[in-house]
Amino acid sequence: MEVRSSTTLAELSAVIQTAFGWSGEHQHVFTTPHGLVADPGADLPAADERTVTLAEAMTHGHLQYRYDLGDAWDHLVRLEKVTPSDPRLRYPRCTDGARAAPPEHVAGGVHGYAALLSVLPHPDHPDHPHLTEYLDADFDPNHFSATAIDAELRD
Repeated sequence: MEVRSSTTLAELSAVIQTAFGWSGEHQHVFTTPHGLVADPGADLPAADERTVTLAEAMTHGHLQYRYDLGDAWDHLVRLEKVTPSDPRLRYPRCTDGARAAPPEHVAGGVHGYAALLSVLPHPDHPDHPHLTEYLDADFDPNHFSATAIDAELRD
């Protein structure tokens, strides 16, 4: 993903959720070198994400983003490089990626998603109906489209 350094962490959260195809119905929090930053509605002892920019939070080159405090989808947000903005491009934008994001309603975080992936190709597995109940019929864990994510970011 490419984003401007002036992007607030609230805006960055929306970008991450869009890239993952998530709706934003779960709470989230950033862990930065300066402490926690979150949506003020989350009722956490944290700075207001609407007032902290990526440039302010990324002083050590990385920060952590946790989506869904119960299932703990942890993301390491890492600064890869700083480049001047290209006035011909629209930001934020997705430049690359791999594989589909875990569906939002997969319970159990990383371990729950691993369980889903293990039973997905085996419709006769006893856990298949339960683990796949929230999936779209055409879910393909190997599919990724930067173009589709960019289109979602534009909406």
